Amino acid sequence: MVLRDLACNRARGRRDLPVERRCQEAGSGNSGLEERTDFVSAGRLVVLEPQSWLGVFLSILQPLSPDIAAFVVAALAFGLGGVVVLVRRYRFWSAGVGWRKGLRVWGLMLITFLAMSLGTAGLNYIFAPQGSFEWVNTPVFSWWFPLALLASIFLDIGGVTEETGWRGFALPLLQARMTPLAATLIVGLMWGVWHFPARPDILLGAYGLWGGALLLTILVLRFSVLSIVMTYFYNRVGGSTFIAISMHGLHNDSVFLQGRINAGGLGPYVVSELTLLAPIVVAACIVLFISGHRLGLDKGAGHVAGGHE
Repeated sequence: MVLRDLACNRARGRRDLPVERRCQEAGSGNSGLEERTDFVSAGRLVVLEPQSWLGVFLSILQPLSPDIAAFVVAALAFGLGGVVVLVRRYRFWSAGVGWRKGLRVWGLMLITFLAMSLGTAGLNYIFAPQGSFEWVNTPVFSWWFPLALLASIFLDIGGVTEETGWRGFALPLLQARMTPLAATLIVGLMWGVWHFPARPDILLGAYGLWGGALLLTILVLRFSVLSIVMTYFYNRVGGSTFIAISMHGLHNDSVFLQGRINAGGLGPYVVSELTLLAPIVVAACIVLFISGHRLGLDKGAGHVAGGHE
C-alpha cells in the first residue's frame, strides 16, 4: 500500500529492494512488535521527520478508500439499513453459526495462514539467491508471541482500512447476484489492480516494461487466489469483517514468519512474489476441492448489502 511504501522508502531509502523487503527492514528494530506494524511505522516516521506528516496523512486516505466507499455506497443505495448491515458485520461470527463452530473456523483459519507463511519461508530458503535469505529474529516460542501475533493482525493498516470495503461490502453484494467463486474472482481482481499505485517502483519502470508487467500480473494473481481462501473462511463464519481483517493482517506477516530476501533486482523480486503465491495456490486448491464454487456459503444464505441478512 502507499503508506507502507512511503514509510519504508523514507525510513531506509533502499529502492534496490522490493517494497515488502524494504518494509521489513524499516520495522526490524530491537523494540519489538511496535516497529513492525503499519500504524506505528507511520507514527515513527512523523516523529523522525515531522515535515512528512501531511504525506503520511494523505497516504492513510488511500488504504481507507475502500472502507469509505463502502459506507457511502451502502448509505446511498440502501439507506440507513444498508449502513446498519455493514456495521453488524463487525463480528466474529453470525448468530446462526454459533460460538463452537465459529471458534473451530477461526482456529482452522489461523493454522492455514500460519502454514502458508511458513511455507513461503521454506520456499524462500530454497529458491532465494545464495546468501540472500535470512530469518528475522521472531521468538515464536516466547510467551509474548501470541500477543504479538494478535496485535499484528488488528494493527495492520491494510486489514483495518480495506476489508470493510472488499469483503464487508463488495463480496456479499456480489454473492447475492452470482456464484461465490465468480464474486470472489471479481473482488480479487479489483483488490489486486487497486494496489498498483502502491508499487511506484514498478510503475516508473524500475524493472523494465516486461519485468513490470510480470510483477503486476503475479500481484493480481496472488490477490485473486488469496481471495478464494479468504472467501471460504468469511462464509464459514456467516460473514465476518473481523475475520477478513485478521486474514489480511496475517497475509501481510507483520511478525515476519516468512523471513526475507535481501537482494535487489528483478530476479529476487520475482522469486519473492512466487514464493508468496505458491502456498496460497495450494490452500486455494484444497478449498475448491472441499467446497466447490460455493466456497463455504450455505444455500439460502442472505449475505446482502441491504437492510437485512
